[in-house]
Amino acid sequence: MTIPVAPFTPRPGVELIHAPLRPDFWRAQIDNDRGRNMLRSQGIWRNALAGAEVGSISAERRAQSSSVIVKITTFLPKVGAAWETDYDVYGSGDIEVRAHFKPNKTRLPDLVRLGMQMALPAGFECITWLGLGPRETYADRKDAKFGLYTSTVSKQFYAGYTRPGETGNKVDTRWVALSNGKVGLVAVGEPLLSVNALHYGTEDLNAAGHAFELPRRPYITLNLDLTQQGLGGDNSWGAWPHKAFLIPCQDYSYSFRLRPYDANQDPQKLARE
Repeated sequence: MTIPVAPFTPRPGVELIHAPLRPDFWRAQIDNDRGRNMLRSQGIWRNALAGAEVGSISAERRAQSSSVIVKITTFLPKVGAAWETDYDVYGSGDIEVRAHFKPNKTRLPDLVRLGMQMALPAGFECITWLGLGPRETYADRKDAKFGLYTSTVSKQFYAGYTRPGETGNKVDTRWVALSNGKVGLVAVGEPLLSVNALHYGTEDLNAAGHAFELPRRPYITLNLDLTQQGLGGDNSWGAWPHKAFLIPCQDYSYSFRLRPYDANQDPQKLARE
């Protein structure tokens, strides 16, 4: 991928990240998940980060690409796995993220989600993406048109479900950008991402019995995933999603690129670069 010529110029005092990237394996339960007791069958992934330990950190300058690569290995004793993240940091502001999930034990339940989650500060309300939309899509719910869509993070939450749960996801996303009107952050899949941006965290969504009880956070929880388990729906009292939409516990790798931008830059053009 070509490195953009014009670097991003940081604005003093303006933060683009509220909370850093971390592995994520769980989603807020929907009615189908509750009906088949996903907590019992796959609950180990809800707390997969419990007791996580950083095993190693290294940084090395790459003269041939004018970048610094930072490698971090995190051990997840709860599930007997390692998560390796490589951050290739360029002077333009670009960060190439390569993630590797390496379980020592593969005879664990299917994963609910495989990806990374971060948070953006308050104000990054405008969301634009190239992919399926405008409504939410999932591995087994792709009945949407491919296109370029712009909306708000607030509108990604659907309040009409009986109880709050997973909502607003976007599969097969080429790129997604979030902006506060002055600066923004674009994430480009290599090649595709499953994306979600909400004013609620995963635990927020499952802690409330009704939508009006949810604590709307000023910051934005952003998931940049490789994949998420299907929603199922053959029935809501025991049926699993079909096998094609499950995530077996095995080795996985995926990558994406992060690029900050300002008001005079077009995220669509940056994504093409």
